[in-house]
Amino acid sequence: MLSSLPAELIETVFAEFDVPSLLRCLQVCKLFHAIISQSKHLLYKFELFASHMDDGRHSGLDIASRSKLLESYNQVWREMRWAGYKEVPMERGLSWDLVGGVLAHVLFDRCSISFVQLPCSIKGIPEKNWTIHLGINIRDFYFDVAQDLLVCIEVIDRKICKIHFLALSTGTPHTLACTPTITHQVQRMHVWADPRFIIQICGPRVVILFQDRAYRAFMAGDFVVWDWRTGEQEMVCILPSAAFDVQIYLLVYLNALELSLDVLSISECQRGLAATPNCSSLQFADIPCICRFQLPMVRGDHLDIFIRSEPSPLAPPSPSLRVPFSMSQRDCLYVVALRIRVIHSTRSVVLMALRSTFLARANQNHQGGGDVVKCGIDTKSCLDETVPANPSQVIPWRDWGPAGTRILPLDPSDSWIRYTHSTRCTFPTWTNTVLLYDFNPYAVGRHRLPSKSPDGAQDSSLWAP
Repeated sequence: MLSSLPAELIETVFAEFDVPSLLRCLQVCKLFHAIISQSKHLLYKFELFASHMDDGRHSGLDIASRSKLLESYNQVWREMRWAGYKEVPMERGLSWDLVGGVLAHVLFDRCSISFVQLPCSIKGIPEKNWTIHLGINIRDFYFDVAQDLLVCIEVIDRKICKIHFLALSTGTPHTLACTPTITHQVQRMHVWADPRFIIQICGPRVVILFQDRAYRAFMAGDFVVWDWRTGEQEMVCILPSAAFDVQIYLLVYLNALELSLDVLSISECQRGLAATPNCSSLQFADIPCICRFQLPMVRGDHLDIFIRSEPSPLAPPSPSLRVPFSMSQRDCLYVVALRIRVIHSTRSVVLMALRSTFLARANQNHQGGGDVVKCGIDTKSCLDETVPANPSQVIPWRDWGPAGTRILPLDPSDSWIRYTHSTRCTFPTWTNTVLLYDFNPYAVGRHRLPSKSPDGAQDSSLWAP
């Protein structure tokens, strides 16, 4: 019997439990309740879980110090207080990104990138500035601080691009990349007047969606997945007016009659390409759909749609920073932006939902042994990759949307939907203020307002009955 062991050993066993299991153990007996409630280490696990944080494995601080810093960090977020203010001059109209607390932007010569590591006094992160000169014309870029990886895109010709895998700290070819430069010829674009790239990094994978900014609402683009370490191209397919999420390979499919979010299998794409040696890419309609999440019908024509989670929630902080805690990777926020034409005007709405909403519904809806997530997220036995979509795999909006999402009448940017930080999302306004939404269900109680439509949509001028 576990209860017959010394209290110290029981606490050691409990230290291996996750928080939901510890909460159940609290209700077993008075002994377990006393051991858990008096353990600083276990109480700190509860605080991390409620704050949606992971413990800093490389931090040298003790539990009491980390717990105090976490409390201060949460207090600052609740009160929206900051310790300092600084303006960073940036070149207008050129590429920029903010990932892992590092702000980067292309300089005027288009061959250099300037980086600023934003300081955080609570986590002990100092400010750091550096600039790297690459000697190439940088059209777009993305980076992963933890892997010291910088991905740069160089447009060589009308339909030929070079993808460079470089070290973020030095700008030299990354030592782990067997092929530091990969050449890709765009398959789909007949006219590529204004190239646009959506880049994400997920562990060993780099995913790029090649689009034309002028025609993205009507033309499909190349969706390519590479293993940046080996240089192997794992997947190529043609996507219509759609976007992607690299963490669970959530692809957005625009149906002529309805909008839906489709979970597709990357292994099926690989098998499809292997079965057709003469085919360089798959059409979106040929990719088996694992699970389909319907969105509400709209009044009018949908012009554009994006789904993003920026930056990648699977990008942990650099080990060299030795932070006491960091944002948890167990869940993240997806932001879906839709632009809709209603009569003679254009309206925009933003739908926000947690990754767990999709995975939970997919688990309930389909039984199988496949694993759609290839990037380190454990979905257990949620999805069968070998079975195409059928009516039983279509999840109606009313079964998942009203309870698991939030729709806001906000106007997203053409270049960037909004900046998400784990389960939080910021929306700047025209009055020089910022709206902050936190979708962490363990820290923020949900206050359900009466819906104004059967599907829970708040704007009756956009959503069909």
